[in-house]
Formats: sequence, C-alpha cells, structure tokens
Amino acid sequence: MSILQRQVIQSLNGLSDDNLRFLLEMIQRFMKPSEGKEENVDKLILNRNIARRIGSLEGQNLIDADYDIDECNDEIAEMFGVSL
Repeated sequence: MSILQRQVIQSLNGLSDDNLRFLLEMIQRFMKPSEGKEENVDKLILNRNIARRIGSLEGQNLIDADYDIDECNDEIAEMFGVSL
C-alpha cells in the first residue's frame, strides 16, 4: 500500500457512517473504471428514486406536526420588508 493510500485511509478514521456512505457514493460515481458501468447507472437510478436525508439530522422531525408555518407569514414579510 502506498503512502498516499495510507493517508487517505487515516483521514477516514472517525468519520460518521453517513459521511463514509457519501464518500463511497462519490467514488463509485466519478472515480471507478468504466467496468460494469451499466450496473452502476442502474444503482444510481435506484438511489435517486429513494428520498433520504444525510447528516446528523437523519430521521428527525424538525417541525411539530401541529405547527402551521403560514401563521408566521406576516412576521416574515415584515422582517424582509415585503408587504403582503
């Protein structure tokens, strides 16, 4: 294994699973040789059809289900100097 490969592996230590998954997807999309390119394209199409969130907020509902954001439209418009 080359020094550069070791440095890359060391830089991956401590990354979250989401970050590692993201890096692996980027490597598979942009850096792999063209072998099995059709298979990779099929996987990409499948991945695009699946809505998912990445990062530390994955699976969390950040807005209460009973919260009506439209109630704040007047305040938001006032903050940005827009008249409704």
